[in-house]
Amino acid sequence: MALELRLKTCLEFNQQPLQSDCFTMSAPGIAVQQESDLLPTEERVLRVLLYFNIFNHPLTAGEILAFLPETESSIEELSDLLESEALRRHIKRHGDYFLLRSAPESSVEQRIFKESVARRRLVVASFVARFIGLFPYVRCVMLSGELSKGVASKNSDIDFVVVTRPGRLWLCRSFLILFKKTVLLNSRRYFCLNHFVAEDNLEVGLRNIYSATEIATLKPLYNRKRYEEYMANNVWIKEYFPNLSLSSRPVVREQLPSATVRRRPLPSRVIDRFDRWLMHRWRALWQVRYANLDREELHHKFRCDVSLSTAYGVDYQRKVLAQYAHKLRQYGIVAVGRQS
Repeated sequence: MALELRLKTCLEFNQQPLQSDCFTMSAPGIAVQQESDLLPTEERVLRVLLYFNIFNHPLTAGEILAFLPETESSIEELSDLLESEALRRHIKRHGDYFLLRSAPESSVEQRIFKESVARRRLVVASFVARFIGLFPYVRCVMLSGELSKGVASKNSDIDFVVVTRPGRLWLCRSFLILFKKTVLLNSRRYFCLNHFVAEDNLEVGLRNIYSATEIATLKPLYNRKRYEEYMANNVWIKEYFPNLSLSSRPVVREQLPSATVRRRPLPSRVIDRFDRWLMHRWRALWQVRYANLDREELHHKFRCDVSLSTAYGVDYQRKVLAQYAHKLRQYGIVAVGRQS
């Protein structure tokens, strides 16, 4: 099961601008090296900075430690490593942030500005999540995309992952999309709903650094208990980020306490059939609307299963992974196994 959480970028892969509201994708502009001159510990640090450089997103030492692909003993040891002569040839420090030498230092000021925007946007996101939680069959609402990483552009959307009751995903999705199209006049800015998953199918099947990062940065806004179940079903992300503490992750201050799961009668056959009928109607709609896509690409961008619905017009996951592989090659780093 592919995770297609919405990670928008500001430059089309390598050159053309995308319609985006998330991190800014930076241009490569680095000479390709034949072989890495770094020790394994130094190379792991560079991997992290290379990945987030795709989005022009500098990191603090604590963030680097959280996203390292191998266990490091302490922040003090990492701080010493960041000052090593070999790493300093590839990275630089600007205040509390670390970034590639090729990255503009203005990206630090840009991140600080986006953090200030995000603080205001999180208040709105919390309110919207409470509202979404009032709809039938909603079990959990999580914040995803750019805002879940603590930054926001001025014109960015607020992206949500919605967990639904089993067998009611398409009813839930249809209710929410109908509200957005009629009451909100199809506005996406504060009500972007591209990812629905049923609570009996929480494990993400496609495992790579993109999906692991998106899961690791989700923030619970409604029903923390279900969020914790979601994370427990995806504990495999610790294979990518063994230093990441899921229990102590920061959450939105305005977050609701754990919601009480609403009791409903046993599912009726009529409602079951209606939910399946809605699924087929959505599938038919996407097939007509995106007739230019072949069957595989359509299925990849618009998942239409009983317990999963994703709708992404642009395949950001493939673009990001390709960009990351390109950057690793530029630095002579081999992309192998789970670190790619």
